[in-house]
Amino acid sequence: MSDDKFNDYLLRQYIANRISRRRFMGTLAAAGASATVIDGLLAKRAHAQTPKKGGRLVVGIEAAQAQDSLDPLTYYSTANFLMAFSLHENLVTRDADLQPAPWLATSWEANEDASSWVFNLREGVTFHDGAPMEAEDVIYSMQRHYREGSEAPSKSYMSQIKDIEKLDTHQVRFNLQAPNADFPMVLSDTRVHVTKRDLEDFTGTPPGTGPFKVVEFTPGSRYVFAANENYWGDGPYVDELEFIGIPDNTARINALIAGDINVLLQLDQKATRLIENSGVGYVVDAPSGAFINLALMLDRAPTNDPDFRMAMKYAVDRQGIVDNIFKGLGTIGNDHPIAPIDPYYNANIPQREYDPDKANFHIKKAGLENTPIDFYGSDVAGTGALAAAQHVQQSAKAAGINLNVINPPADSFWSAVWIQQPMITSGWDARPVPDLILSIAFSNTSDWNETLWNNERFEKLLVEARSVTDFAKRKEMYDEMQLMLHDDGGHITLGFRNYVDAARSEVRGIVPHGSGPLGFYQFQRTAWIDA
Repeated sequence: MSDDKFNDYLLRQYIANRISRRRFMGTLAAAGASATVIDGLLAKRAHAQTPKKGGRLVVGIEAAQAQDSLDPLTYYSTANFLMAFSLHENLVTRDADLQPAPWLATSWEANEDASSWVFNLREGVTFHDGAPMEAEDVIYSMQRHYREGSEAPSKSYMSQIKDIEKLDTHQVRFNLQAPNADFPMVLSDTRVHVTKRDLEDFTGTPPGTGPFKVVEFTPGSRYVFAANENYWGDGPYVDELEFIGIPDNTARINALIAGDINVLLQLDQKATRLIENSGVGYVVDAPSGAFINLALMLDRAPTNDPDFRMAMKYAVDRQGIVDNIFKGLGTIGNDHPIAPIDPYYNANIPQREYDPDKANFHIKKAGLENTPIDFYGSDVAGTGALAAAQHVQQSAKAAGINLNVINPPADSFWSAVWIQQPMITSGWDARPVPDLILSIAFSNTSDWNETLWNNERFEKLLVEARSVTDFAKRKEMYDEMQLMLHDDGGHITLGFRNYVDAARSEVRGIVPHGSGPLGFYQFQRTAWIDA
């Protein structure tokens, strides 16, 4: 790599906040760069940090699906979240330390036992049709999640709300079924968007408070947004935003390199070196608690057999998946959804290791040794999920487990495969507190309980833990729930993956975030083009 190319690469890393100022300058000095060169690069960075207005961003997403929606109750996929955050916003967001931060709410305060919370709403915010955002909008949009008859996946955790009171035009009180010290974090969830009061039809061009307005939203086909000129916050800086579904990973990467797209959602980890060496783009990398997993349904054969599930748990080479599929950009899991970086992680559960002999013992007990078994894998569940499925297929062979990997059409994965087929790859974004992922993915009250896990003790602990403000006691409860899933559940964690996305060099302002890809889905507000 030439000196100029190396310097440009290093500068892009510094601009993207992937390396510190000390490392940036130290590396240049060690490479023999003169003070004049270093000063020039620092000046470039200062210039590059000043946002410019105008231009058009085209984002390559993993699939355009018929199920895509702008209704928070029916969001379907990572790409769907990304598009939805262009239009809608939460009361609460998350800062760089993954703590709750003000957004459409400016502040909040709990009563003594955290069973009631008062939120002060931001004034001067309007929907795209000019209507002011007020207490009635917040109350209506929150109640939609847990009202009678709701089939929203968020119902499992939003049902902890007993009622919501309007205290003033810009102030509301949430009264909970039981105390919850983490309640502000619940309101930062990716589905808990504030929408306009009485709005039920989200087709066409529904209004939101977000940085972009809908120009065209045709599920499975075309998604175009225009800048909201009356946005209450900083940005947006680009004039127009378009999302294009490109299911094939290689095609998506080639589109970025060719300049057909500016931003790439969910870069295949194997391609990080390719992007960094291309000279036209950079990688956006954020460690997280997001994971790819196997979902084995507990109500149908063969996955309802405990011996089959145990055989599969021992047949997975987790370290091999992290090393070879994630390219080291992740960590191994232990068959529950809580990441090692989470303070509630149960480190006392022995790490389950790859053991073909134990796997063979259990597959024989299940009477399924060498029996062909269909297994569905798709990158729609998360980049690397198909390759991980193929990796499992190979590691399971040594145990006498004969897996037939099927890659279904990307546009029908969530509707025809997920919670339909006995064994699939799945994937979940990081949640900031255990309650959210345990409620949506494992509670028997959730329609998104992908393994149909149903355990009375688990449900009791899940509800009780919300009311416990003492960390040690609460951790004991979450520890027990993790152990239950590890021992008996149908969830097999293939690995916790970093959020890895990519952008062309002309795109600035994307800040990596551990809660979600592309700046926790909010890069649209901060991104700009250095043309």
